Amino acid sequence: MSKKYDIVLFGVTGFTGKLAAEYLLQRGAGISWAVSARSLEKAKAVFASQSSTPDILVADLLCKTDEDRGKLRSIVEQTKVVLTCSGPFEKYGQDLVALCAELGVHYADITGETDYFRQTIQKHDQQAQTSGAAILCHCGHDCIPVDLMVYELNNFASNQGCELKKVLTYQEFWEDFGPSGGTAATAAFQLSKDRANTEKPAFDPLLTTKTGEKSEFHTKNACPKSDIDVPALPGRKAGPWIMAPVMMNCVRRSNALLGYSKEFSYGDSAVKVQSWSAWAKGMATNLAMGAKIYAPGVLGGLVDPFIPQTGEGPSREGMENGFLKLHATATMVDRADASKTRELSGLFEFRKDTGYLYTAALLCETGLLLAEKHGSLEGGCATPAAALGGDLTERILKNLESSLEIKETT
Repeated sequence: MSKKYDIVLFGVTGFTGKLAAEYLLQRGAGISWAVSARSLEKAKAVFASQSSTPDILVADLLCKTDEDRGKLRSIVEQTKVVLTCSGPFEKYGQDLVALCAELGVHYADITGETDYFRQTIQKHDQQAQTSGAAILCHCGHDCIPVDLMVYELNNFASNQGCELKKVLTYQEFWEDFGPSGGTAATAAFQLSKDRANTEKPAFDPLLTTKTGEKSEFHTKNACPKSDIDVPALPGRKAGPWIMAPVMMNCVRRSNALLGYSKEFSYGDSAVKVQSWSAWAKGMATNLAMGAKIYAPGVLGGLVDPFIPQTGEGPSREGMENGFLKLHATATMVDRADASKTRELSGLFEFRKDTGYLYTAALLCETGLLLAEKHGSLEGGCATPAAALGGDLTERILKNLESSLEIKETT
């Protein structure tokens, strides 16, 4: 059945959603696309200063009535691909992803919510396989850079007749890297959830195979619990950070589907900032967000000035001058002689902010590739690496200011 749109973008009035819409206006020549929002007027305001405006479709992602569900279904039925920036995704994504899985429509989001990814696999993986819908979570900074870095390290190892056994990544950010209002809202939502009565599945849904069984390819969590040296940056340290478990769980899903190694380990860390001012700014933001989440009635109003509100985020100048340098070290073992181990290093560099500006770009490039491959992809709940692999790497290196280098060090 022919579709009216190649892509429909949800969450266009949020901070990252606006950036995604801007990216599609600049790079979406030759495709038919639309946006969807709850408020027509707010969506129109996003495009007030633009030379053109895509179709604006109105629907509420929180489907409270049959009429709401009918409107959302009508939109999803019209497109090949759904992209969404509307978080928290566990709150705003449930009806949308369910419709995509049912109707065979590809789906990609920018969630950093592992609970939501697990729920999506449990609820929709089998139906998505049947319908042909590729359901891809983690298609922004969380977690495309690390997911593709490990994927490409595995390709390098395989081409050398080796098995990839261990990868550590070290994320070096620009010093003014900070949260948007949407990130703050998602953090508050996740930390306020009551997990006491959560039913535990027989095994981690991230390990679910295409047949619904538990994968033999497991991933050990190697995220550091204290500061460690960064081999590529002599004298610099990296340590634990809040998103490391999300990165690790994305790689765990990729290994379960792609089979890097049955005894694989992966860990992620953040390189420590060097300037006192950057450290102080980050600490103040973290303390303010903690007060907002854990004592909203007492301290919430007092700390609001220190926390980005919904629709707010880093400055445009800052994002244009931002960067991510994703350093990696890896160990591979010779398949012919397991006693022979060899070491690798990698650098995946993005020369703009990946937290928001390039998160929007990564989501859009994922969506454009999904649209291009419509009709030829396997359905199911996967990761960017498992579904799109090297084609996505190639597209990123071509269209974003980025570079990737992998080499053997011993």
